[in-house]
Amino acid sequence: MQFNLSDKFAGRMEKQWLADSFVKPHTNGSLEFDGVDTVKIYVPTTVPYNDYKREGTARYGDPSEIVPNVHLYKMEQDKAYTGTIDLGNSRSRSIGAATGEWVKNQNAQVVIPFEDKYALNKYASLGAVAEAAAVTEQTALAELEKARAAFVNQRVPVENRVVWCSPKVVSALAESKQFTEVEKLAVDAVRKGEVGRCKTFRVIETPEDLMPAGCQFICAHKSALVQADKITELKVNTTPQGISGTLIEARNLFDAFVIGSLAKGVYTLVETGKKQACNVKISAHTATVTAAGAQSIYYTLDGSDPRFSKNRTIVATGGTVTTQKGQTIKCVAFAPDGKFTSDVVSATDNS
Repeated sequence: MQFNLSDKFAGRMEKQWLADSFVKPHTNGSLEFDGVDTVKIYVPTTVPYNDYKREGTARYGDPSEIVPNVHLYKMEQDKAYTGTIDLGNSRSRSIGAATGEWVKNQNAQVVIPFEDKYALNKYASLGAVAEAAAVTEQTALAELEKARAAFVNQRVPVENRVVWCSPKVVSALAESKQFTEVEKLAVDAVRKGEVGRCKTFRVIETPEDLMPAGCQFICAHKSALVQADKITELKVNTTPQGISGTLIEARNLFDAFVIGSLAKGVYTLVETGKKQACNVKISAHTATVTAAGAQSIYYTLDGSDPRFSKNRTIVATGGTVTTQKGQTIKCVAFAPDGKFTSDVVSATDNS
């Protein structure tokens, strides 16, 4: 006999994710994946803000067609696990109790850490990336101040800002008078790993093994991040063939995303030399893109962000792209393991 206990455990598992995850409580679920694995988000574009002219036929300026950019988000993580509970080991408890205990341990020890690490790596690769020498007690606060200033300049809201960092970075920040320990804060809910506030950010002390290698901290605004689940399935078979006991099977279809139009709300500090380089130059209506050692390089010609755009095109390092007068090319290089994404670089054909 097989029972689908996903409904029974759904609420309980969601609470566990929020309680045990260092990441998910600080993300949102604004992308809807029901029935599909890929979502398209239409991003409005802008037009110039002109001086009004009181004469002529173009008094408001020259009208431009408003064509939205399209960002694509594809759910790619389809994971599963299975295990058995021998009848002799569960004799003193109900199937539900034994299953719940095992699943809770599996989630806490394996599933949640995997999803947290995956999400942090994804977030670190899709926002702004800055480089600096390993932070110390003398430099940690100044580096976090740069992130705060970047958020101010990009008009990122103050509420719901977080920074994930290792115990070493937390220790360096804690030496500052501007670090307020969480025990002294009047907060409604303290999430896992939250140890205080500094420079408008909630400080989330994150285990070293969950942080991307070479990453010193990741600052983000909640609205910019998604950690979405499409399938969270748990099945319990109480009469499996060849087993005296219970067979548990689980499947999680999930992914983590940075919302392209809000990517300005993600700022990662990495160690010097860990950021991928990317350059583009235009001569005689030909753009040359260079990004030695990159895993993949993308460009757009329609003004959209090549990190997220549906219209992006891949190009090899040293490759060329034909441009027209007045056209702007935007490029980004995604790095191999051990490095982080380049800046989005651009050049305009003025020839």
